[in-house]
Formats: sequence, structure tokens, C-alpha cells
Amino acid sequence: MKYSEAAVKKMLKVGDLSLEDQIKFNILNFIRTIHLNNQEFIESHFGSEFFGELPMTFQKNEGQVMGLITATIDGEVRKYVFNDQGYEPLEDLLGLAGE
Repeated sequence: MKYSEAAVKKMLKVGDLSLEDQIKFNILNFIRTIHLNNQEFIESHFGSEFFGELPMTFQKNEGQVMGLITATIDGEVRKYVFNDQGYEPLEDLLGLAGE
């Protein structure tokens, strides 16, 4: 999903989000923070962790063009790749290797 400030603001107004929308919001809001802090994405290092009902980690080493998000939902682990322009499920990206 491509990052959009409008999408984040729209989700803020909704209030009670579904689980999928909570995941989407957390990821987009993390990307939003990168923009608000005027960080150079490739030069930045991330090692952030969210706790609570929807634990998530955001990891990226300096010099990498993509980062890895891990979300744990009811024991199920989901992985996503992200950069400052958006994110997508890792599974979708790996699917390209099988084509």
C-alpha cells in the first residue's frame, strides 16, 4: 500500500478500526513519523517495537532500501516490507520469485 497522509488522517477519524485496519494504520503511522521527522530513509536505522494487543516490530539497518515489519496477531506472525513510500506483505513480494 502506498503511503498517503490523507489515508492516515481518514483512519484517525474512523475511531473503531478492524484488526486489518489497525495493522494498516500502525504501519502507515510509522511511515508518517519518518516523514514528520524529515528522516533520510536509506541512511536511517530502525529498531522500534510496539507492545499491547497488536505487537509489531519495525527493523531496518542503515543503508538498506527496505525494512521488515513483524506483526503478531493471536499467535500468527505476519511479515511486511516497507520503505518511506509504503509497504506490502512479504509473502506477496516472495510470490514474484515463483513466477
